[in-house]
Amino acid sequence: MSKLLEDRGIKQRWLARQIGMPETSLSFIVQGKRIPTLPVAMRIARVLGVTVEELWGHIVDDEG
Repeated sequence: MSKLLEDRGIKQRWLARQIGMPETSLSFIVQGKRIPTLPVAMRIARVLGVTVEELWGHIVDDEG
C-alpha cells in the first residue's frame, strides 16, 4: 500500500484525516502489520480512487 500512496503523492497523515483514523493505526495497515476492516478498506479505496479489490492487492503485497 505504501507504493500506492507514493505513486499518488499522498501522505499517510493526509489519508488518515480523510478516512477518520489515527495516523498510527493507518501506519500499521500501510506497513502490512494490520489488515483493515472492510469498512476501513472501503473508505481508503474511495479516497484513493481505487476499488477495494485493487487496494487489497496492495495490502497483501505489503504483508508478504
